[in-house]
Amino acid sequence: MKLAQLIAQTGEHEATIQVLCHLLEAKRTNVFLVKDISEPIAAKTIQIIEEYKKGIPLAYLLGSTYFYNRKFVVTPDVLVPRHDTEVLVELAEKKIIADCLARIDECKSKYRILDLCCGSGIIGISLAYLCDWLHERQRNHFYEIVAADYSLAALEVATKNAALHHADINFVHSDLFNDIRGKFHLIVCNPPYVRTTEIGVEDEWTLKEPRIALDGGIDGLYFYRRILANAKQHLVPNGMIIFEIGYDQAKAVETIALENGYRSVETFKDLANRDRVVTIRV
Repeated sequence: MKLAQLIAQTGEHEATIQVLCHLLEAKRTNVFLVKDISEPIAAKTIQIIEEYKKGIPLAYLLGSTYFYNRKFVVTPDVLVPRHDTEVLVELAEKKIIADCLARIDECKSKYRILDLCCGSGIIGISLAYLCDWLHERQRNHFYEIVAADYSLAALEVATKNAALHHADINFVHSDLFNDIRGKFHLIVCNPPYVRTTEIGVEDEWTLKEPRIALDGGIDGLYFYRRILANAKQHLVPNGMIIFEIGYDQAKAVETIALENGYRSVETFKDLANRDRVVTIRV
């Protein structure tokens, strides 16, 4: 079967290409070079697309997706990674590099990072790549990444992803800071922030995702309040928290931070020019 015929039959161009990339273990550009798609592959593609049309996220059907140009295991126990979260990772990378340069004369002191509400582990694992790279070039850059989540099922997925990417991460089962020990130079967090009554309203796909990873309470700010009430004691001087936020939550999160005595709150936008990430310093 020709690619054009298969797309015409499924009625889903982009989803069909993604499925073929997965089934053929091929890059997107190579899929377009395939002259004939075998009947078993075509049949499997059609089957997956039929399930996708019923509202099941494609990442769950394929068991994986890409984030920051890297492949991650995804199951219905974790959120499907969004490209918007890459803004958080990019800002975290800049912070780590700046701190590494500032600490260049320090010897063998660990730079500690906490990935709170880690879910599938995409943030902590992405930062581990940078930390490994920095260690290769600056031997006295020792680091420790701790990743925590309340969901044991999510931690299982995150552990698989860490193994897949050979990332040295310590996973902790914890209700936010309850079982977290020590201080950190950087805390990164993509907490549940969707208002309870708005889950599935703007994005019906979220109805298939774990509610525990989405529900941020009546106003969507429940976890920001809890985290900012306790994060100070887990941050070194000049330490930073980087949050992902809802597009209309920047001002509210800034207010919560200032009320809790934090300083230097900045907001950054995603590719759609919407508020997406907030950085907060102790």
